[in-house]
Amino acid sequence: MDNAQKILKNTLLLTAASFLMQTVGVSFNVWLSARLGESGIGLFQLIMTVYNLAVTLGGGGVRLASTRLAVEGEAKQENTRRTVRRCIRYALLTGSLAAVLLFAAAPIAAQYWLADVRATLPLKILALSLPFVAMSSAMNGYFTAVKKVGRYSAVRIAEQAVKIAIVMLLMGRLLPKGESYGCIAIVLGILFSEGFSFLLLYVLYNIEKQKYSTNIQKFTLRKLLHIAVPDVTGAGARSILLTIEHLLIPRGFRRSGVSAESALAVYGNIHGMVFPLLLYPSAILTSLSGLLIPEIAGRHALGLEKQIAYMQRRVLRMTLFFAFGTAGIVYTFAQSLSMAVYQSDKCTFYLQILAPLIPVMYCDMTVDGLLKGLDEQRASMRYNILDSGLCVVLVYILLPRFAVKGYIFILFLSEIINFFLSMRRLCKVSIVELKLSEDVFLPLCCCVCAPVFVRFFTVQIGSVYFANIWGLTVKIIVSLCLYLLFLYGFGGLRMEDVHWFIKTCGLTHIFRHKSANKILVPHGFLWD
Repeated sequence: MDNAQKILKNTLLLTAASFLMQTVGVSFNVWLSARLGESGIGLFQLIMTVYNLAVTLGGGGVRLASTRLAVEGEAKQENTRRTVRRCIRYALLTGSLAAVLLFAAAPIAAQYWLADVRATLPLKILALSLPFVAMSSAMNGYFTAVKKVGRYSAVRIAEQAVKIAIVMLLMGRLLPKGESYGCIAIVLGILFSEGFSFLLLYVLYNIEKQKYSTNIQKFTLRKLLHIAVPDVTGAGARSILLTIEHLLIPRGFRRSGVSAESALAVYGNIHGMVFPLLLYPSAILTSLSGLLIPEIAGRHALGLEKQIAYMQRRVLRMTLFFAFGTAGIVYTFAQSLSMAVYQSDKCTFYLQILAPLIPVMYCDMTVDGLLKGLDEQRASMRYNILDSGLCVVLVYILLPRFAVKGYIFILFLSEIINFFLSMRRLCKVSIVELKLSEDVFLPLCCCVCAPVFVRFFTVQIGSVYFANIWGLTVKIIVSLCLYLLFLYGFGGLRMEDVHWFIKTCGLTHIFRHKSANKILVPHGFLWD
């Protein structure tokens, strides 16, 4: 199996696991929303903003460092066991420090940041999980680097199952005591699932046989910190600003005249219900972005710029086609999606108004992975800090005056600026070959026409036949097929792309015909 097939296999494996987890996660969110209500979900989302900040700081940038160091060791046929062990120890140190800080600061954070003392105990419980999360990140980086993603995916699925089982077991006993106790049930599930996940990963890591056992990789703390510190600095600074932004959002809504409970409800609706749906299809891009880092890093170290340019063109075109298709479906079937998932149309407005932002968000994920593979994490750090700082200022100024309209404007502005800066940097440090007419405007037109065409015909046939979840599934599948057909018919997708996909999947022997060997790739490589 060549490198292209390995990447595709691992991407599909991670994507399948991510889709499974996100499907279960969205369903679980629906279950939680029905029990906690929008204000309870809003309280939980606020708690998670503080926790996510602690996770970012506690990780210490170890995931990227572990991935990059393991990739270098594999390329030189070195045993990376010592390096990974020290990455785990580094993660234990940073995770423990973050846990102590969060545990001690929980009362202050709950009273003065969240303006809700009910968050104190949940934050203290979550603090105990931080060492496990950090060490799991180190092993995650290693498994990604050596392309052993199947094991990590299985652990993630098991972790999700444990969390849901514990939360469902505890929710019935604790929720009758109040919303805060419902949040306690959730964070206890997170704590035990993170500990369980760490134990499984550690066992798998220890039984992993090293292909090269004699040549030990030379480890220097300076090398680890060179990768980890810029990553955690940028991610930490952005996470701090993001936390401030999310804490200001309910306050800004309240200052605009909305009651405290309604402010939490609006916040919970957008971040607890709408964004999970918008980001649900991005599982494939998240998987691909993570796998791109070691692939790009290895070629960048060898100076293979043509191969990197070819990979980037393929990946960016795939991302654009996928993102525009997703945006068209979400916008057209927003009400049906909201009713099918949440049995309510409360998300319809936000899904439709935020759907045009999907191509920007999805492309930013891919570009971020490409930049990290090119050792441009410092640039990502600068852009993330600038983006988050701008959001904090705008939230403070615009929300009290414009409420939800102001927040939606902020979301669009921040995502567009971040993507523009990242894409500009990528164009400076590497070769980016994209055509606006073929790679942007064409899929934009196709993504508008295909679902609208399907919706028109379903109305003519009788929308009552497509009112349930199965009818919605049929409409989405037909829309996707029609979208791809439009792309192919107007020249966006070419036979070259079809042949590339077939060969990359290892299916050439099934589709043998005259043109099977006419795959247009530079110097005979696909990803290589």
